[in-house]
Amino acid sequence: MFGVGTGKDFITFNAAIITQVDTILAGDPVFAVELVLLSLLIAALIGAILGYLASYPAIKLREDYLGMLLLGSAQFFQVILRTYEPLIGGSQPIFVPDPYYFWAEQGVGYRDLVAAAVVSVFAILVYIFAERLVRSPLGRTLRAVRDNEDAAKALGKNDVATRRKVLVIACAIAGMAGALYTFYTAAVEYDTWTRFAWTFWPFLIVIIGGAGNNFGVAVGAFFFTLILKGLEQVKFAFQPYLFFDVNWLQDFLFAGLLLGILLIRPEGILRERQTRTISKKKLLGIIGSRGSKPKGEQPLGSEGPPPPSGGRLSSFLSRFRRGREQDPDR
Repeated sequence: MFGVGTGKDFITFNAAIITQVDTILAGDPVFAVELVLLSLLIAALIGAILGYLASYPAIKLREDYLGMLLLGSAQFFQVILRTYEPLIGGSQPIFVPDPYYFWAEQGVGYRDLVAAAVVSVFAILVYIFAERLVRSPLGRTLRAVRDNEDAAKALGKNDVATRRKVLVIACAIAGMAGALYTFYTAAVEYDTWTRFAWTFWPFLIVIIGGAGNNFGVAVGAFFFTLILKGLEQVKFAFQPYLFFDVNWLQDFLFAGLLLGILLIRPEGILRERQTRTISKKKLLGIIGSRGSKPKGEQPLGSEGPPPPSGGRLSSFLSRFRRGREQDPDR
C-alpha cells in the first residue's frame, strides 16, 4: 500500500521497513486506527479457526487431559515459530507497525496512556460480552455441563458442541488480545508467550478472583497487576535481606499466594453466585401477571395478617410462606 520495501525480504530488512511505515502512520492517525481494527478482526478469525481445528482431537477428552493437550499444542506452536523463519523471523524478534507512533512523538508517556486506554476499552467490551453470554441459553448450558455432564446429556444437551463453541470463542478473544499486546510492544517474538507468564499467571488470576465469576476474574486481574507492578518498584530494597536473587521474589510470593488461597479461601475473593438470567423488572412483571386474580377473590391465607408492603415480589413471597405454613406438603 505504501510502496515501502517493495521487492525486499521483510524479515531481513525488517527494521528499515518498519521505521518508514511508522513515519507514515504518524502522519495518518486515522489509518492507524483502521489498521488496529483490521488486525483485530483478522486475529479473531485466525484464533477462531485454530480453536475450531484444535477442538477435533481434544474436545472429547476430560478436563485434565484436555488441558494437557492444549498446553502441548501451545508448546508445539512455539517450536514452529522458533524454527520457521519466514513467519515471524524464527529465533530473532521482528518489529511490527506501531499504531501509537503518533502519540510517542507528542511526549514521554503519551503512547503508554493511549495504549492503556485502547486495552481498557477492549477489556470492558469483552467483560460485557462475557456477562451477556453467561445470561444466555448457552451460558446456562455451560453451567449444566460443568456441574453435571451426565444430567446435561440426559436433558438433550450436546456437550461436545458446547465445548467447541466455547473453545472457538475463547481462541478468538485470545487472538485479539495477542494482537493488542503485540501492537503495544511493537514487536513479536516466539518466546514472548512463555508458559509461566501466559498459563500459570492467568490461572492464578482466576483463582484469586473466583472461578465462574466474571467480575471476580476482573478483580483478580486488578489485584494481581497491582501486586506485580508494585513489587517491580520496591523489590530491590529487599535484596540485602534475601538469600536468593531478588528477581525471583515475585515468583515465590505468587506461589505462596496461590497455596494460601487454595487452603484458606478456595472460592477466591468473590465466590460464584447464581446468575440472574432476566432483569428484575421483567421478573416482577411475570410474577404480577401470574399472581393476578379476579376481583373479589381472596388470596390464599387471607384470613391472616395483610401482606407487607414492598411491591408485588414481597406480596408474592408472603402469600407463598403463609401457604406453606398451612399446608407444608404443597
